[in-house]
Amino acid sequence: MAKKSKQFQTPSGMHDILPSEQYLWQHFYKVAEEISAYYNFQRIDTPVLEFADLFRKGTGQGTDIVAKEMYTLRTRGGDALTLKPEGTPSIVRAYIQHGMKKWTSPVKLYYIAPMFRHDRPQRGRFRQFYQFGLETIGEDDPARDAEILHAFFVIFGRLRLKNVVAEINSIGCSSCRPKYIKTLKEHYRYRLRQVCKDCRGKYKDNPLRLLDCEEEKCARVKTETPHILDYLCVDCNAHFKKVLEMLDSIGIPYLLNPYLVRGLEYYTRTVFEIFEEQISPDVKEGDKVTSTKGPVVKRLAIGSGGRYDNLVKFLGGKDTPAVGGALGMERILEAVARSKNKPLKPAEP
Repeated sequence: MAKKSKQFQTPSGMHDILPSEQYLWQHFYKVAEEISAYYNFQRIDTPVLEFADLFRKGTGQGTDIVAKEMYTLRTRGGDALTLKPEGTPSIVRAYIQHGMKKWTSPVKLYYIAPMFRHDRPQRGRFRQFYQFGLETIGEDDPARDAEILHAFFVIFGRLRLKNVVAEINSIGCSSCRPKYIKTLKEHYRYRLRQVCKDCRGKYKDNPLRLLDCEEEKCARVKTETPHILDYLCVDCNAHFKKVLEMLDSIGIPYLLNPYLVRGLEYYTRTVFEIFEEQISPDVKEGDKVTSTKGPVVKRLAIGSGGRYDNLVKFLGGKDTPAVGGALGMERILEAVARSKNKPLKPAEP
């Protein structure tokens, strides 16, 4: 009896974008590129492969991305190259390499590109996924922080996405953050038995990320921690206050989340995450759930970002402030696809 030949399928966490889905992707490209041009962002494309050390140094050795999720290979010549897990270090590398500091400041760039992370596949999260990102390099003006969020919310409006909200916080700078971290470690010192194994590891290597954990027992300890906003220096406090005032003036919906720190080591001052909220009795794997007295609120993370004032210098350039953010295209298009106001599918010829 002839042996049945193996039927090949996509690798775990990878997905095909079929012809029937292409119109939604093209719609996103059109909207994102029009809004980027309106705000004077210019497109940049960086290689899919970069030297692994770019992310080890830029994203941070203590991050989950670098420690657990990177796809790294060794070339015949012995170089360690990594499939790009996120966009910002590549943008900063290109900024330095091509002498963009001589361009008119600020340099405003956008990208649409595939990223790769060996993450656990779940709803709307793939090992090859696509991001749209905006980066503004060369100004520390709070207006640039607000502009990134405003551009994203204009895109959501054009896509007719509703119930989108940003969570925002400030994690200070290298002057004021150490004092908070010292206080945070003091708070957790006698509570380490109450948190998960991962958090006990973070306590030593990256204590700020203790606030990232969503394990139930860790959340209980987290609610008792001091807030970083109470430890901001005068400059960071003034910067964050202006960001919030600008968001209020332009009508961007946001929630202040004092525990939001983001998982990447290069962030300074402003950090944010963006969620699409649904009210539904059904909860699927991968949803972030908020308990209410009524129906369950499902929260789908669709974007994130923040300010990274030290990264250009850290990667070998001049001391240069910067801010940026990225949207997860699969999750956004999932939300668009189930919307009652989604774009009409073109008629077949």
